[in-house]
Amino acid sequence: MTSTGNPAPCLDELIRHRGDMSLLDRVVDHGDTWLEARAMVTRNSLFLTEGVVPAWVGIEYMAQAVAALMGLRARQRGKGASVGFLVGTRKYLTEGPAFAVDSELTVRVQESLMDENGLGLFDCQLTCRQPDGASFTISGRLNIFQPDDPSENYGG
Repeated sequence: MTSTGNPAPCLDELIRHRGDMSLLDRVVDHGDTWLEARAMVTRNSLFLTEGVVPAWVGIEYMAQAVAALMGLRARQRGKGASVGFLVGTRKYLTEGPAFAVDSELTVRVQESLMDENGLGLFDCQLTCRQPDGASFTISGRLNIFQPDDPSENYGG
């Protein structure tokens, strides 16, 4: 992923998550097939448990970064953010158990495959920089489905 310096619109224009369920803070950079986003873990984080956010929540940070990339593509076609589905996760590997409050998360997603039928595969990496300066990485592959007409899949 080569940095392009591409400005990105507000996340509210790219993903359908709102309020506490919107985990990312901003898109840092993006290209045609990749995106980098950042998030801070705060005391108000939705998934905070006993002072930390469990590392398995990294899947959702990754999924929202994929959604932001898909939202950028929709925007380029003159459309708004659409509903997508996380179908599965493969090879989710984490070097740490949890994200401490005040950790900075950097999420990078790279399209590996996107079929015309809406099925896609994305290679994802999340780097957690903790307040004490330590860091660890999580990686995984997300399988997604973004139908042309989401109402066919769930009625809305």
